[in-house]
Amino acid sequence: MLILETDRLRLRWFTGTDTDADFLRGLLNDPGWLANIGERNVRTRRQARNWIAMRHTATYGRLGFGFWAVERKSDGALMGMCGLIKRDTLLEADVGYALMPAFRGHGYAREAAAACLRYAQDVLGMAEVWGITGPANAASATVLQQIGLHDGGITRLVGEERETWIFKSPRVEQGDDQAQIDALTRRFLAAFTNRDGVIPTLPALPHYFMLDATVRVADALGTITTTDLHGFIAPRAELLVGGRLKDFEEHETESRTEIRGGIAQRWLRYAKRGRLDGVAFDGAGTKSLQFVRTTRGWKIASLVWTDDLPYAPARRDSGGAHG
Repeated sequence: MLILETDRLRLRWFTGTDTDADFLRGLLNDPGWLANIGERNVRTRRQARNWIAMRHTATYGRLGFGFWAVERKSDGALMGMCGLIKRDTLLEADVGYALMPAFRGHGYAREAAAACLRYAQDVLGMAEVWGITGPANAASATVLQQIGLHDGGITRLVGEERETWIFKSPRVEQGDDQAQIDALTRRFLAAFTNRDGVIPTLPALPHYFMLDATVRVADALGTITTTDLHGFIAPRAELLVGGRLKDFEEHETESRTEIRGGIAQRWLRYAKRGRLDGVAFDGAGTKSLQFVRTTRGWKIASLVWTDDLPYAPARRDSGGAHG
């Protein structure tokens, strides 16, 4: 799954292919990794695949972000990893990176890390992002400062034997509850957009939802289909990323939000348009989103929606096929 692009780079999910497993095995045993990050005891392709499944794939599905593979667009070369991680020992998610030696010194780390910081703020809606490195790693500290993080001092994290140098982004004020729910709703609807070459941000959806969230769609005959979040994401990713559904966008046309303490509900009307299998369509419908306030901000607890009937001309194929 493609996450983002920069002028020179693509960042995507790691997969269990031989190529990714062999590359990751090499990266985790590179002297620079061992010196600055630490031993991970990944020596075989099987161990590398297990590492990808446990440390990457599972994190993508649980958090909606993680460390992503970094490729050079000019030749497809796999260069390293960059992304975001939420550690138990830090209050905020932090941006990190690691590149193989051949790709260091060309500004790739800065380019990838800056893109991940923007993704954290714009797509994930994080109010603050940190970065960490060892006190002696001046090169990494320079990269973190170049992308806009400020020196937060040196400390020793819980459970760590060595000291850690912390950097922090300026904190973005999130506004009141209404503003936060408005922003989360906009990010949710925007996740399905692939119009004008925009990369859909579907992989971020787990960050917006509670892990046990339910999704229901009601059709005109009264049939209700219920799924979990990943059952909701998979068919939409296949359509939007696979090429059948193009030039798609969806936006809110009107809404009403009720907030009662730590819970909220939003009723909204939406409009959508796109091309499914080459046939243009447009439509509209109604959504109901329930929210709960958590220690990490507002999250979507459930989603229910129904499309209006009829809309033309591709209603049979496209109804329920996207957000």
